[in-house]
Parts: sequence; structure tokens; C-alpha cells
Amino acid sequence: MFHFPVPDFFQNIVLLIVRIILAITFFYEARFKFRDIKGFAKNDGVPLPVAYLVATAELLAAISMLTGFLAQWAGVGLVVLMLCTIGMQIFRWHSPYWANKKGWEYDLIMLVLSAVIVVFGPGVIAVP
Repeated sequence: MFHFPVPDFFQNIVLLIVRIILAITFFYEARFKFRDIKGFAKNDGVPLPVAYLVATAELLAAISMLTGFLAQWAGVGLVVLMLCTIGMQIFRWHSPYWANKKGWEYDLIMLVLSAVIVVFGPGVIAVP
């Protein structure tokens, strides 16, 4: 299999970009949920304490991804959260794959990006 080396600088830039995308995404999601936490709980069919837990986890993960501090642990949490979300979409709401039909591929992408940080770490452009 052909494979070429990528300089560490570029690897770290890519990891930073992945972390920034995750930070922006989950900050926005947490903000949206906290604005109407009761509506989020009702709409998703989860108890209010679970809704608070999800929104708080998303906010903390966003901060962690932005700084790089404990980013691998935040990534593990996001992978678990995305697995739960995808599971609810498939088995509870019977959502199709495609996002334009309110599907779950967006959540799958967030899961994979989170897994990248879990496997490769936050890179050197991070708070130690």
C-alpha cells in the first residue's frame, strides 16, 4: 500500500481544525439546548435531568476541544453521546441516514471527528 509521510506541522494543524469544528458545533448545540431545556427534553423524549446532563456535557466538551485540555476524554464522551443519539435516531425515531430528511449522518460525522481526537490526541497546539 502506498503511503507518504505528512510533516508533524500539518498533522497538528489538521487536529486543531478538527477540534475547532467540534468546539463550534457542540458549543452551538449546548447553547441551543440551554435556551429551551424543557423543550429539548420534551422534543427528544428524555427526562429533564438527562437534558441538562447532555447540554452540560456538550458545553464542557466544546471548551475542552477548543483548548485541547483533556480533549481525548472529551472525545470519548462525545463518541458515547453520538452513539446514543444515533441509536435514538435509528431505533426510536426511525430516521433515515440522510440529513436533508432529518437523518443521522451529521451525528456520524461528529462521532468520527471525536474518535480522531480520541485516537490521535489533541496535537501540540493545545493547552498542556
